[in-house]
Amino acid sequence: MTRNKNDGYFSLWLVALCFFFSLPHLVAAQDGEALDSPIEFSARDSLVLHFGSDEGDQGILTGNASVSYEGIRLTSHFVDLLFEQDELVAYGMATDSGLVGSPVFSEGSETLTGSRLAYNMVTGRGRVTAARTQFEEGFIQAGIAKVREDSTIFIRDGLYTTCNCGPDETPSYSLRAERMKIVDQKWVYTGPIQLFIFNIPMPIWLPFGFLPYQEGRRSGPLAPQYGEDERGFFLRDWGWYLALNDKMDAQVRLGIWTKGSWQVNPSFRYNRRDLYSGNVNIDFLRERSGERNDPDLVTRRTLSLRWSHSQTFSPKSRLSANVNLTSSSYLRTVSEQYSDNIRQSIGSSIQYNRTLRGGRSISLNIRQQQVLSTGSVDLSFPQFSFSQTTKAPFKRSTGGRNQHWYERLQYSISSRVNNRYEFRPISDEELIANGDTLANGQPVSYPWYEALFDAEKYRVATGRDEGRFRFNATHRVPISAPFAIRRLPLLGQIQLNVSPNINYSEEWFISTERQRLNSGGRIETTPQQGFFSLRQFNAGVSANTTVYGLFPVKVGPYQGLRHTVRPRVGFSYRPDFGSDVWGYTRALLDATGQAVVDTLASGITPRRYPIVRGIQSGLQNSLSFGFDNTFETKKINTDSTGSDQTRILKLLTVNLSGSYNFAADSLRMSSIRISARTNILGEMNVNFSSTFSPYKLSSDGRRMINDYVFSLRDFAFARLTQLSVRGSMRLRGQLRSATGTSDSAPTQRPQFESTSFATSRMMNQFPSTGGGFGGSQNWSLDMSFVYQISRPQRVLRRSATVNAGFNFGLTPTWQVRGQTGYDFEQKKIVTTSLNISKEFECWNMGFRWIPFGAFQSWGFDLHVKSGRLAEFLRFQQPRSDRNRGLGGRSRPRI
Repeated sequence: MTRNKNDGYFSLWLVALCFFFSLPHLVAAQDGEALDSPIEFSARDSLVLHFGSDEGDQGILTGNASVSYEGIRLTSHFVDLLFEQDELVAYGMATDSGLVGSPVFSEGSETLTGSRLAYNMVTGRGRVTAARTQFEEGFIQAGIAKVREDSTIFIRDGLYTTCNCGPDETPSYSLRAERMKIVDQKWVYTGPIQLFIFNIPMPIWLPFGFLPYQEGRRSGPLAPQYGEDERGFFLRDWGWYLALNDKMDAQVRLGIWTKGSWQVNPSFRYNRRDLYSGNVNIDFLRERSGERNDPDLVTRRTLSLRWSHSQTFSPKSRLSANVNLTSSSYLRTVSEQYSDNIRQSIGSSIQYNRTLRGGRSISLNIRQQQVLSTGSVDLSFPQFSFSQTTKAPFKRSTGGRNQHWYERLQYSISSRVNNRYEFRPISDEELIANGDTLANGQPVSYPWYEALFDAEKYRVATGRDEGRFRFNATHRVPISAPFAIRRLPLLGQIQLNVSPNINYSEEWFISTERQRLNSGGRIETTPQQGFFSLRQFNAGVSANTTVYGLFPVKVGPYQGLRHTVRPRVGFSYRPDFGSDVWGYTRALLDATGQAVVDTLASGITPRRYPIVRGIQSGLQNSLSFGFDNTFETKKINTDSTGSDQTRILKLLTVNLSGSYNFAADSLRMSSIRISARTNILGEMNVNFSSTFSPYKLSSDGRRMINDYVFSLRDFAFARLTQLSVRGSMRLRGQLRSATGTSDSAPTQRPQFESTSFATSRMMNQFPSTGGGFGGSQNWSLDMSFVYQISRPQRVLRRSATVNAGFNFGLTPTWQVRGQTGYDFEQKKIVTTSLNISKEFECWNMGFRWIPFGAFQSWGFDLHVKSGRLAEFLRFQQPRSDRNRGLGGRSRPRI
């Protein structure tokens, strides 16, 4: 029986008739088993049923045929129903343009396509010819694929690539293996696997391979890197990744070199949303320099421990840690980060913060800072802080304008308790002079963490017997009473903000210092145990107001000019706590017990020294002043509806500040600082800063005491000691429409954007490719200039540089970036770099070139787009920043 219907599906009676005839055959299987669920099938064009033929009972679905059974779906142009074998056979229709309606087999998230497919509904097994399936961002092709009932897929003549090519197209690259196996839709295992460029085999192969099949984190091996450096030929960064659970994972990376060096790099990450997150990274390298029997063979061990942690206990309680315990040899010789190679210091901190009621907060800290060049270490353990926000204890809850003076009193409190460990190692020459040497005559060297727990090692390393720990507690209480004056004689109504203030500080120490000049002329310091309190204070008053000036000027769309002046003045007083009245200093005595004196212009004065740190010496009666000026205008534009759109533009800001100390015996006037900033027509930022000295210079370049530059006759104001002018601007535009389909599209008007220009940008990075401009050919041009003058004395130092950076797309897939500049004082071009990137269908390519200068280098990078294979299938020259010079020994790697 045959029934054709070209436009639509068969009617319901025909489908029912099909079930009636096929039911006896579908229920009985060859092995006696029955199907567990009904089969649903449909076709667009026709259904042909054959019963009693020599080939057995069968049906043929034609035209957009579809068969569904227990979560399995099969679609194809032709589907043969073999009732006696309980099999489905699907295949496409051959046309002049190729195969049409190829079979598509779907089960869950897995989909297989091919030229011909056979599937047994009882056993759950299938066979696909010229199979193809998607694998995350890549694709797997197979000459023949066999599907087992447990979803295991056996592949013969398999191919993996990230190129989305058609069945009859050859990918630009592929990894091919004679046998592959996909297990549980999770893993892909292969036999010997080889890289092909198009159909050309490359001499790159692996004895086996396996990759996660599903998206997400999966435990498994890490791809190695290989190449050659100063330690020999290496195989590094190989290891194992562990996906422990949804909240944590770990990995171990290993490295070996042919000259005997080896490396272990375990790391651990954890993250629980809204509670805590962090990571731990340990990197240990045993490095061997020289040959095995070489007498100059040197073996070094370097270690890096880095821990980062953030934890929120509650909205008012938080813990954070950033620990970096890294040796200088690791940063110089192991790390491939250029920022590590030039690092001068490292630091670590662990901090716990908690906010209490009433505006109070506490924190507990551990801080460590190490200077790599000298080995000096500062460790604060522990450091406890307490703070109280500003309070007004006498203020009425009802408020109001008519407040009594005592109601305006307000204060805050801050306290800090610190136990500080200082490690200042002495030189090797001093160690030898002190007799602290080994049996071979080499000086003894102790790291800071060993001297932390051993007083004898601390004495040897630093040359100090005492003072390993310094304890002090600091308390500060600022008090103020701000008020406003709204009317003054002669000036009438005015808003004058006045704030008298007094600041009290107290520091506690558990020991003080005593100094003595020995017979050799050197000062000897001896600690003296006992509690000591250092109490200091200062008082002052400050006032400020705001004055406006309006000027009725109009230039085009710009209307009006407003000048805002904010003058401020302040006076502060601080006693001379270095005088003997306060008891914070002592007279320096020589070996005979006599006081050491200094001969000054005012006469002979005994030399005194502070017994603790932080004593503020010198009487201060200082008057400070400043003027802040702002010039603004309105830009009025009329839109298409006739409405006016107003925008306030800040044209220019000019600030001036200085101070005068009445208590100083000379040089009472401070330097005068003037700064300005403008945005020219909203397009270009210009910043200006300068410092002027009011004093003249003598012939030998010293400041002349109380001899001022100011002169009305010579129109002299002050002497310029420092000047800096900086400007920056960005131009942006688009060469054609965002779709990138028309080369004749009109050029858009350039857009301007003020920006700061970083001369180090793009220096050591390959340009990113793809998606940067959304397929359109955008362009941008950064321009900046810097002009600086420094003349504190007679010698004038000047610098002037202009920098430019550009970024444009030649085509939607070609991108060019670069930067350059010119130093007018050195008369040479500054660091120049050029970056070119190209995005292919399956590859990304980048070229970086710094033709001259201190960072002269070049680099080429070609890698596949696949994130999983980007590091494995990568050709990079040179391999890292550590060997980035043109004459380096780096080797390309693939």
